[in-house]
Amino acid sequence: MALSSGGWAPPAPVPASSQQAACGGPALTSCCSTVLMSVRVSVCHSGIRPLCLPGAGSEALRLQLSMDPSRAGEFRLALRDTSGNRSVFIAEFDLRSVQYEVKSPRCHEMRLAAPPHDCIRFNFRCDREAEEWATVVMSSLREAHRVANINTCESEARLNDAAATEQRSSASLPLTEELCLELARAIEAGDARAASQHASALARQKAALTVQLSEKNYAEGAIGLSVVVEDVSSSCCVTVKVFPFMTVAALKQQVFLEYGFHPRVQRWVIGQCLCTEPRSLASYGVQKDGDTAYLYLISARQARVTRQLFQQDLESALLAPPLPSGNGPTSQDWRGYSTLPSRLAHNNQGSTGGGSDRPADLKDVLDIENLQLNDHTNKASKAQQTEWACPSCTFINKPSRPGCEICATARPDAHIQQERGRREDRGESGLSSSSNSSSS
Repeated sequence: MALSSGGWAPPAPVPASSQQAACGGPALTSCCSTVLMSVRVSVCHSGIRPLCLPGAGSEALRLQLSMDPSRAGEFRLALRDTSGNRSVFIAEFDLRSVQYEVKSPRCHEMRLAAPPHDCIRFNFRCDREAEEWATVVMSSLREAHRVANINTCESEARLNDAAATEQRSSASLPLTEELCLELARAIEAGDARAASQHASALARQKAALTVQLSEKNYAEGAIGLSVVVEDVSSSCCVTVKVFPFMTVAALKQQVFLEYGFHPRVQRWVIGQCLCTEPRSLASYGVQKDGDTAYLYLISARQARVTRQLFQQDLESALLAPPLPSGNGPTSQDWRGYSTLPSRLAHNNQGSTGGGSDRPADLKDVLDIENLQLNDHTNKASKAQQTEWACPSCTFINKPSRPGCEICATARPDAHIQQERGRREDRGESGLSSSSNSSSS
């Protein structure tokens, strides 16, 4: 609370503890505080006239210094009225917000650091109590200001460090990029010493890097990758134009754009290995035209690809920069899911030879041991007569399915009528054959 020459001014906003103390209740801060010292004093205001306080000028007032053990540098200076059988906190101050001065052996002055800079003078009963009190208060005051200065310095240091870090980051970015280029040149030239120095400099900066081989380390130009595509009901062989430096992830994205197979439904097997997305095609042995890869397509339900997710990923892929190679269809004439012919018949001739070398741990994933690449046009034409194409995604569905397996679009009425007509024809032919046999 603020003081004026005529007495106590209307109270300024103070913490709840001070308000409760002024109202006669115990101070909240004193409940968890440790009292360092308490002495009897009489009080006057600026040495002009006594304060208009209960007990002012008498020895019923006690000056008390306490601290909060849980908070470093937290000291409280309180004035209590101990007249009668009561103990009332009249005022309480944060020691960091006051200036304390010894005016004489028995007279001390406390002045508020903030406006209106009111001051209170305390008169002690004897020199010894005044000296002991001054020693405790002055040491506590120095400790409070020391901790306050440390906190201020730490806060300013954090702000300065953040600003300096941001400035260094923006200023050192060209240097970091130059170090990356120098490291690449040193490695390419086989200079191990220079490469070690540049790598150490980058490590000291804790720079986040992506290390990968340059494209000139791979075979030049696009090659034709022979891809055997197979799902649970169909299989075929297509040729995909790729670059050896492409990653498997890029290949999946290319097949997604050109044939409409979502990357999640694709399982690639090259060189007896189940491929992982970060590795390049060359790391699996793809170097020249005619190299073979196997693409097995799982169902959209198994891959948890919804129609909404498919559409979102397709739109994102169309907006992305074009892939380095292409196979005819572009983003403008993308044709949806590929319509594969029915599964080719298996026999003992025309095998690619890649299935028998398949590792055993892929047995539960793929079934390509007897995959045939012969063109069975009769089988395909027969399948086209019974299966139906989805009008939304063009996927070829089994004749028994009422809706599309990929996007769940309902089967067109025309196909339903055709299937019903074929069933009726089969029924009539069965009746006629049975009647002929009975008449004979």
